[in-house]
Amino acid sequence: MKKIAAVLICFLVSGCFGGYTQQSTFYNIMIPDKEEVKPVSTKKLNVGVDTVLMPDYLDRPQIVVFEKQNPQMKVSETERWGEDLDDMTQRAIAADLSLYLPNSMVKSKVLLSEDFDWLVKVQVVRMDFVWGQKAVLQAWWSVVNSSGKIVKQQKFSNELPVGESFSEFVEAESTLLELMSSDIAVALSKL
Repeated sequence: MKKIAAVLICFLVSGCFGGYTQQSTFYNIMIPDKEEVKPVSTKKLNVGVDTVLMPDYLDRPQIVVFEKQNPQMKVSETERWGEDLDDMTQRAIAADLSLYLPNSMVKSKVLLSEDFDWLVKVQVVRMDFVWGQKAVLQAWWSVVNSSGKIVKQQKFSNELPVGESFSEFVEAESTLLELMSSDIAVALSKL
């Protein structure tokens, strides 16, 4: 009888601690199809995209959401980025730029020893969404020459309407990053 009671207690205790965990969904920033992008220049440039600086509140795998008319931030435990948001954003900007500048060599800067004629630096200020309202992207970007001098600096601020879907948010942020990349490509084409 004592053995049965001990087994029952083990089952009860394991049931309390081993409950059901909801499956996470992972998202990646999307890159447009080549056919969807109109190149801005045929110049042959050597462009690097530096590590994207993200605010601390975005430095997490979970997607950040704001409620309407509420400054309180909510972090989804099950809706997550597929990798570090700064790395994913850096790669997306490089891919977008390579579509806008198809004859150029554009890549993410990953090694300190890599040299580029032009280096794109991006500092994200906001990259989140208000549930059922809008996706927001605010960032500062600059183009630096091989001597380290900033030759162009500009603020990007835009938003797109979204519903109450994380997929819509990710699609909107992908589009906003593409729009910012277009601005950067135009600036690069004039150098």
